[in-house]
Amino acid sequence: MEKLLPEPDTAAAQSSAFHPLTWISRARLIALFWVGTVLGLSVMAYTGHVGWDSHDYQVTIQDLRQGIDPYAKGIAATVAFQKQYVPGTAEHLPVAYHYPPITLPLLRSLERFPGWALGLFYGGAIAIGALLQLWAGLQMADKYERRWLALALPAIPFFPGLITDDVILSGNVAFILYGVILAAAVQGWKRNNWIWYYVAIVVASACKLPFLSLLAFPVLMDRRQWIPSIVTACAGVLIFAAQARLWPNLFREYVVAIRMMLDWKREFGYGPAGILGKALLASGHPSSHATAVFHMIFAGVLGIFLLFLSFRVRKYHIPPETWVPVALIGTLLLGPRLMRYDLAAISVPMLLIAGRTLRHVLQRPADEKTADSFSAKFFRLPILVAAVCFLIPNVLTITGPFWFPGETLVLLAVFSMGIWSIIRVQSEEKEAELA
Repeated sequence: MEKLLPEPDTAAAQSSAFHPLTWISRARLIALFWVGTVLGLSVMAYTGHVGWDSHDYQVTIQDLRQGIDPYAKGIAATVAFQKQYVPGTAEHLPVAYHYPPITLPLLRSLERFPGWALGLFYGGAIAIGALLQLWAGLQMADKYERRWLALALPAIPFFPGLITDDVILSGNVAFILYGVILAAAVQGWKRNNWIWYYVAIVVASACKLPFLSLLAFPVLMDRRQWIPSIVTACAGVLIFAAQARLWPNLFREYVVAIRMMLDWKREFGYGPAGILGKALLASGHPSSHATAVFHMIFAGVLGIFLLFLSFRVRKYHIPPETWVPVALIGTLLLGPRLMRYDLAAISVPMLLIAGRTLRHVLQRPADEKTADSFSAKFFRLPILVAAVCFLIPNVLTITGPFWFPGETLVLLAVFSMGIWSIIRVQSEEKEAELA
């Protein structure tokens, strides 16, 4: 029987002609949003604190120019602070340089450039890195999601990890490193070309060793990446260990500076182990051993679970757009220390997972089975919890930062939504095979 085509809805077509936004093209609207983002960040930078991390890099360059050991200077300032510190005061702990000695030759090579030129170049690199992160997140969206995500991207810099914060203004080098890594990851999972991803990880781990945990991502995407990932991890560890032989005094000072940062600044991050470490210190208990053991157990269990999920993804041919955000968030959870600039890198994947789950639960097909309906109703509770965890920190950050433990709860809630999406798609594939 010939299928009749529906007649066009002339009334809807006529009404759309008078829509208030019809005179504004989509491209112009997106450009307008980006102009608002640039203006907003400029006002925040002018009226508030900016570049607190990049300032440390600038000070280190100046110290190297004058022949000063940046590690020894920071350690001495921290020891002096400890002696005169009065609990309850608002004094800020001095910051010691806490990057490996291998980064010092790079900073020393920048001594010859004027400060304004370095600031301009570095600010541009931060902006490019942040844009690369957003571009990589856009590649994880389907055609429907790209329509609204393109409009939402200008707001993402203000919501790292979906919690409002101004970390984009910190100038931390992680924005550059994550931008390059995620751009290379797109080439990996779309074109099966992982070489640049491994190069980016080796370079990034020379600055921050925990970047090596991101080597789990290629393995989750392609089981043939086990050997390249292991080789890259060995290369990163060897580069780190070689510094103890090349610069023994500087390396010892670097380790002391890291320990002081954890003990005094309590920058354990926003992962589950970080929350435990901060809670133990707040209660007056030592945190280093308990936090390390807890993270090893957590990362081990999570790693096995992610490998199991990757096996199911390959078996049931789950689309990459569904799996990639979940695998990326799970990979970052394997890291020992998640900071705000780390969470900025997965803001778009988190938004995609939350949006997909909300859309699936609230827009139920009329002919859906009872079991699926029950599953959706059962899952509304985690969605409600995630919404509360999202709203409370964002409301409270108006008067001050409130990231503990709100961000951790949001992160875990979104990750659980991603797991549920994998299970749901798997169930749909099973039903399609049986039909």
